[in-house]
Amino acid sequence: MQLIRLSLAATLLLSSMQADDYVNVQFLQYNEHNERASISSPSAEVNIDFGTDYTLNGTYTLDSISGASPTYYDASSGASAYSRGENSRENVTYGPIEYEETKRMVGSLHGTMRLANRDEITLGGSFSNEIDYRSAVISLEGMHYLDTSKNSTFTLGLSFQKDNILIECRQNSNCDASSGASKKLRADTITSQATFSQNLDSSSVLKTSLFFSNADGYLSNPFMNVVRNFDTTPRITNDNRPEHRRGYGGVIKYIKSLDARTTLHTSYRLYHDNWEVNSHTWDNSLYYEMNPSLTWGFGLRYYLQDSAYFYSGSAETFTDEIYASSDERLGSFDTVNLSLNADYKLNDNLVYHLGANYYTQNKGTTARYFTTGLKYTF
Repeated sequence: MQLIRLSLAATLLLSSMQADDYVNVQFLQYNEHNERASISSPSAEVNIDFGTDYTLNGTYTLDSISGASPTYYDASSGASAYSRGENSRENVTYGPIEYEETKRMVGSLHGTMRLANRDEITLGGSFSNEIDYRSAVISLEGMHYLDTSKNSTFTLGLSFQKDNILIECRQNSNCDASSGASKKLRADTITSQATFSQNLDSSSVLKTSLFFSNADGYLSNPFMNVVRNFDTTPRITNDNRPEHRRGYGGVIKYIKSLDARTTLHTSYRLYHDNWEVNSHTWDNSLYYEMNPSLTWGFGLRYYLQDSAYFYSGSAETFTDEIYASSDERLGSFDTVNLSLNADYKLNDNLVYHLGANYYTQNKGTTARYFTTGLKYTF
C-alpha cells in the first residue's frame, strides 16, 4: 500500500540543524475517525558536532499504517480497489477500501560544513522504502551571512527526489495484463528554495522564502478509482493525473519574544500549481516557559485549498476526459489543527516531550495524534 507521500524534498530544504550534540527518540500515534487510518511511528535522531566546523545529523523512522481509503468500486466484486470495468449503475459504490498493514522505513543523513567566515554548506540525502514505493532524495543547501554582524542571512537550497512506484497489472493499464507482470514506474521531482532572514531587533526575526517544485512522471494514485459514463454504460477506471506538476509559492515567518518567558511564531504560506491547486496556510505557535524546567507550546494551524481542475467527487462527472480523479485530497477543503505540547527538563541533559493534536476537516475527516519522547544532550 502506497503511503501518503510526504514531501521529503521540502522537509530537507526547510529543516535546520541545531548546534548541540544530542540523541532524540520520539513516538507518534495517529488515528483518524472510523478507522480510516492508524499510524504508529517511532523515530530516532542523532546530532553530533565535530569541532566547530562540522556537524552530522542522522534520522531513522519506521511507520506502520493500517486502515481504509474511500474510493469507487464495483460492489458485485467486493470492496476492492481492483474492482474495475463495466458494470451496472446499481453496483457503482463509493466507500472505504481496506488495505493491509504496511510498513515504511525512512532514513536521512545530513552533513554541515562551516567556512572561515562562518557561512554554511549542507549536503544531505534520504531514503524511503515500502512494499510498492521507494524514494531517494539528495539535497544541497548554502547559507551566507550578508553582514559582519550576522543579523542577515541568505539561504539557497536545491533537492532532487526520485520515486519508483510498483504497479500491479490488475491495477493499471501501464503494464501488460496478459503476462501478469508488474511494472515499475518513475517520478522525479526537483525542488528549490531561497530564504532571506533578518534580525529586526534583539527580540524579533523575520524570514521570507520563495520556492519552486517540478515533478515529472507517474503522479497518479494506483489505488484510487473514478467512474466514467455513469449515465450510459458505467465504467470504473483508475485515477489518471497529468504527468507534469509545477508548483511555486512563498512563505513569510515572524518570530517575536513577547517577554522573557513567551515567544510567538507566526507564518503564512501561499502555493499555486499548474493543476490549478491553490492553497493558503496560516500557522501560529506560542511557547511559554512556566519555570526553568517546564515549557508549554500551543499551536493553531489553518489550511485552505482549491480543487484541481480534473477532480470531482461525483460519479456522474467524467466521460472521455484524459485526466480524472476522485481523490478527496485534490478537492477543495479547509482544515484546522490544534496542538498542545509540553517539554519537561528532567535534568541538565534530559528533556521529556509530550504532545497532543486534534485535526478536523470541513469534509468530515477528524483525527487525533499524540507524540512522546526523550531528548538527551551531551
